[in-house]
Amino acid sequence: MDRQQDIDRVRQVIAEVVAKTLTGKNTQKPEHMTHLRDGVLVCKDHPRIAFRGAIDSLEAEIILVQTMLRKENRIRLVKDLEETINVIRWLLRCEVTGEPVGDVTLQGLTLDEVREHSHHPGQYYGIRHFPPTSDHGEIVACLNRLRTKAREAELAAYRAFKQENGRPNREDVVRIMNRLSSLFWIMMFQYLAGRYDKQNLVEVEASGRHVHLSRRDVETLFGEGYQLKQVRELSQPGQFVCQERVTVTGPKGSLKNVVVLGPERKETQIEISKTDALVLGLNPPVRLSGDIKGTPGAVIANGSQEVALTQGVIVAKRHMHVASEDAERLQVTDGEVLKIKVMGSRPLIFEDTVARVSPEFATYVHIDYDEANACGFEKGTLCEILK
Repeated sequence: MDRQQDIDRVRQVIAEVVAKTLTGKNTQKPEHMTHLRDGVLVCKDHPRIAFRGAIDSLEAEIILVQTMLRKENRIRLVKDLEETINVIRWLLRCEVTGEPVGDVTLQGLTLDEVREHSHHPGQYYGIRHFPPTSDHGEIVACLNRLRTKAREAELAAYRAFKQENGRPNREDVVRIMNRLSSLFWIMMFQYLAGRYDKQNLVEVEASGRHVHLSRRDVETLFGEGYQLKQVRELSQPGQFVCQERVTVTGPKGSLKNVVVLGPERKETQIEISKTDALVLGLNPPVRLSGDIKGTPGAVIANGSQEVALTQGVIVAKRHMHVASEDAERLQVTDGEVLKIKVMGSRPLIFEDTVARVSPEFATYVHIDYDEANACGFEKGTLCEILK
């Protein structure tokens, strides 16, 4: 054990003694100490307190950059940074409480995808790695500063959780801090590639086959009083992926392992692609979600438990969810039919895309996997509103 570890051990013993002395007494804590968690006092230079300070500094820097970007009306970049702040705050909560951080996505990318994108920017953004200079402008300089701050916080996290064998005992925390510095590289690549330039750009998401269940059908398939188990949130507020999977059967075939999305709906609905419809032997219409009158039915099964629908199968009409605050910037109205250009690896113009505006929405375009394959969709693909 090295000298620093001896010092840290002595400080911890002192902190524990002080904490026990203060317990149950109306005594103020010493000024040189602070709470690591409820009932645990440590010196203010404790490595975990230093890590929290680094996180606090990173968040403050992000807010400063957001303030500058708002003056330049770089709203999309501001929103991406807001998502980063939310991740940082969740991470800090988990560090304090001891909870596992769990699955985290950054701008729609998994942690592995963040690393892949940052290591191979030419493949994803058409830009090679570069040393930032003043020629790249103020925004790149600010993003690069955030990258260095994230790197400093990552090193603080490693020092806070480093064990005697050199491995951190909170690898989840250290890993996410590492990916945050990679994320700021990605934001620089996206900025230089022009993805933040146009104010009429919207991110695209591909929606696979899925089922929405009513309360009655949840109980038929899974048992009386059963509650769907949330696995992860979707981009639309309040919507989530469930643990449950079902089999959907039509006249000619079945689709197995179909995901259930929550929350429950008033009426059960199955959303598939035209390719899926061929497998089932059905010819469902292209409709907006919820418009199921006169549509074909199918059988939904969970093992031996079945629900036979007389209607409810649709091919989801491509659409754009628009948050009310974004509607003015994008110059779209609720129900407006748009023409969009999806900028995948095989750029494609889609007409007949319906805008749906609500304060309860997050702004994304939703297409199905037939459409996604046609335009070369990848996570992070943007579309331009052509009107």
